[in-house]
Amino acid sequence: MAKKFTIPEFTIPSSMASGLLGRDIAADTPLDKWPEDPFRTTSVEIKALGGEMLAAIRGDAGGAIVRVDPEGLSDHEVCTLYWNLFTTLFRPVPQYSSGELIYPVEVKAGAAETSHYSSSNKAGNYHTDGTLLPELPDVAFLFGLSAARGGETLLMDVNNLVQQLTRINPAHVAELSRPVPFDVKDQIAGIRIKRQPVLKRTADGYELRYVRMYIEQAFAAEDMPVPAELLAAMDDFDEVSSAAAGDAEAVLLERGVGLLWDNRRMLHGRRPFQETTSNRRLRRIYGVQDDGRAN
Repeated sequence: MAKKFTIPEFTIPSSMASGLLGRDIAADTPLDKWPEDPFRTTSVEIKALGGEMLAAIRGDAGGAIVRVDPEGLSDHEVCTLYWNLFTTLFRPVPQYSSGELIYPVEVKAGAAETSHYSSSNKAGNYHTDGTLLPELPDVAFLFGLSAARGGETLLMDVNNLVQQLTRINPAHVAELSRPVPFDVKDQIAGIRIKRQPVLKRTADGYELRYVRMYIEQAFAAEDMPVPAELLAAMDDFDEVSSAAAGDAEAVLLERGVGLLWDNRRMLHGRRPFQETTSNRRLRRIYGVQDDGRAN
């Protein structure tokens, strides 16, 4: 059975929320022009919260839930608050070749027929974010502006998944550790296909890069069938992931609720949702930790 874990939760009190709004970002700032420099603060409270969240992300849970009371805060103020908190820890990076640093994750007409999972109401499809970018983001952050019925986000630790997959067939781990083609969906200039392993062994365990659709589309673009061994490995990996998702902690990203996780280690997905009285509106940020913002 997969290892169970609980994602630690952190609450931003009103005094800290006021401090995190100390850097104003104009409401008409383009999505690719949000400030990438760190939010500078002397608040011991904010620094302590950031340190505790970072420890949770690096620790067994691989992620952190954060909550702020949204009462009295506009959508833009919620975004500003969480942007400033995020930039105390990580350097934001573009999510697409068009440069968006903060991205609306909302259902868009016709998205169900495309590969844009973030713009559809598809469920399942457990994946890693940013596999089509030149470099995989270290962390991903989603926070809610409004919630639909359902749509909870799920996180699964790749190391637990590898243990389960090894029990089924150790050859699957070896197969997924070889470079395979990924369709990068025109996100890297001059490159249609990028080859990278789904699983990469590190000193701390495994890193994960996985979007099955992009792999299958890459083989199709090269007019090649997906090798039987790779198909079998992905089938069993998906089965293991689906079973683990059934036991995973489900996080409903209501207004003011955020989820930050280690994108190299955690597989994620979501439950089905219905938009009836309220739409599912999230914002997403990717980041890397390469400039000493937090240690």
